[in-house]
Amino acid sequence: MGLALAVGVLLAAPAHAVQFALSGVAGGVFSYTLTYDPLDNYAIPGWEDRATIRLSGLTGVVSAAGPPGTSYDDEFGNAINLNWTAEVLAGGTEVVFTHMGPGTGNYDVPMHVYGFSITAPGQGAGSVAFETSGFRTDTTNGLFDRDVMGSAVGPVPEPSTWALLLGGLVVAAGATKLRRRG
Repeated sequence: MGLALAVGVLLAAPAHAVQFALSGVAGGVFSYTLTYDPLDNYAIPGWEDRATIRLSGLTGVVSAAGPPGTSYDDEFGNAINLNWTAEVLAGGTEVVFTHMGPGTGNYDVPMHVYGFSITAPGQGAGSVAFETSGFRTDTTNGLFDRDVMGSAVGPVPEPSTWALLLGGLVVAAGATKLRRRG
């Protein structure tokens, strides 16, 4: 049993470490930073040659853009990590950032890709769905899936927008009721 337990521990995939977090909001522009830990990779040729970051449950998105900067100190690593595109889908309720290989990884410290952006004028910040695909971690036992699902902060309607919508529904319901009486 001791050997089986030891083998199970050696082959277990490491904990998820890919993070995509809101780094700032200014003038309706939501900025994000991608952070991945040592040995993490994405868009690996031969495995999956693209990586995606998908945010859904957004409101009022009019545009999105890939990152303009990284924490890489070498020109090659910096150039590769800026190869992201952005697409606004489903009437501004979803954004997909896509990186076509070759990807990068295997640094000895956490790395950061800065400035993914979503523009949603007049929207507040709230919880939205987040998921990745194409992220891996490289170990002596092979590549393990590093994709994550969870929530991130993104543009959602301001509370006053919800209040206005609710007020409008109450007025419409009242008008319908009065029309039926008369």
